[in-house]
Amino acid sequence: MKKIIAILSGCFTLLLVAFVLHFNMSAKTAEEAMTIAGLNTLEVLYEKKTNDGSILLYRTPGEEQISLAFLNHNLLGYEFVDQAIQYDTSALEEQAGLTYVTLKQSETIPYTIYAGITTNPDLFEVLVTEPTFSIAHSAKVFESNVEGTYIWMAYSSDFSGENFSLIGLNQEGDIIGDLETTGTTMTIHPIDTAEAN
Repeated sequence: MKKIIAILSGCFTLLLVAFVLHFNMSAKTAEEAMTIAGLNTLEVLYEKKTNDGSILLYRTPGEEQISLAFLNHNLLGYEFVDQAIQYDTSALEEQAGLTYVTLKQSETIPYTIYAGITTNPDLFEVLVTEPTFSIAHSAKVFESNVEGTYIWMAYSSDFSGENFSLIGLNQEGDIIGDLETTGTTMTIHPIDTAEAN
């Protein structure tokens, strides 16, 4: 009987030590989880905490890109799940009036996420539409953690992330950005800014 109690006590102690070690080694913040995943240099523009985890919109300093990451969050801390990157964001903003990056729903990500950044303070709202929608989903634009950089974000399990259009509006409702994607083809609809003002 003493031998069984000693074995059970030893197992319990090992489990407790393993739990404490795992807890101390797990990421306490989303940025720590990204570092563990191999991204040492990043500039966090926005973190959206949801019931399912955290959505991180960030960029790598000195590079023309924006990225989205999804991280699980539980009692032990944060864990990196997946990410998506959009390159050449300055050229895209210059041509289309807005930027975007899309992270698609999967077995480990509960919804498709659209997000973008701009330096244009006139961009007020982005409308996200997909062929199956009868109305557009609206994403308000707000200032990020970085002064002079504005972001928008929309996420839903209804989004597919396959074929979509993004329309950027100013506060008066004029279109100041317009693009659409079908599969891997992106079409930029030019905007006459003289008409929008």
